[in-house]
Amino acid sequence: MGRPTDYKSEYCEELIQHMAEGFSFESFAGKVRASKQTIYDWLDAHPEFLDAKKEAFEQSRLFWESVGINLTTGKLNGNPTTWIFNMKNRFKQEWRDKQEVEQSGTITKQIIYEPQSGNEPIKD
Repeated sequence: MGRPTDYKSEYCEELIQHMAEGFSFESFAGKVRASKQTIYDWLDAHPEFLDAKKEAFEQSRLFWESVGINLTTGKLNGNPTTWIFNMKNRFKQEWRDKQEVEQSGTITKQIIYEPQSGNEPIKD
């Protein structure tokens, strides 16, 4: 039998508040003095914690988008490049640089092989 869990139901609200301040899900492990793997295990073992993570993620998005708005309107001083890098890594689905290349049609290549006799020079 394994060690008893240190999970507490109040972690749901604490996680939402934590991520609403811009912190990552993984950094919550440090806050509650657990390992990253432990909090990932809690997602499987406690459906309410999984729901809290989903809500917390959206609160984090709201925080970081607010930072971006304040950067672009001059209400906040900061480095826009750092903010963009953060967004591309934190919210990959929406912010990544993505190129989709679609090709259609047919490509035909004809190879002609002409054997050379030993005495003739090879033509370029």
